Amino acid sequence: MDESRAEWVRSINENLGPFNELVGLRCDAVGQGWCRIVCDIRPEHCNPQGAVHGGMGGTMLDVAAGVAAIYASGEARPIVTRSASAHYLRPLTGTRMRAEGRAIKAGRKLCLARAELYDDQDRLCCTGDLELFYTD
Repeated sequence: MDESRAEWVRSINENLGPFNELVGLRCDAVGQGWCRIVCDIRPEHCNPQGAVHGGMGGTMLDVAAGVAAIYASGEARPIVTRSASAHYLRPLTGTRMRAEGRAIKAGRKLCLARAELYDDQDRLCCTGDLELFYTD
């Protein structure tokens, strides 16, 4: 990873915010218009059936797509999520989860992004499409 991307990762991890820190999210890699977020699965992330709760999966998709949108232009821009849809494909279990986000189309005020959520066996468990609004 080149120095500027390493700096982006450091900056993202320092500024993920209290909620994302509370649930244990970390940025693993980032580039212009893409991002990878990882999280070790803890018992409090799971539903009564032992799989990762859908809300936690949605959080992973939101953060991965959001960071991809933030860096879609190559420079950080502040965003908020305007809308999101998730498609849960299989229960997510195991010890670690990974979300990968990509900016599909970034405009002056809106960004369409897509994210995918994988378990620790690289099985696709959830996908999401998000519309993000640039607040600058």
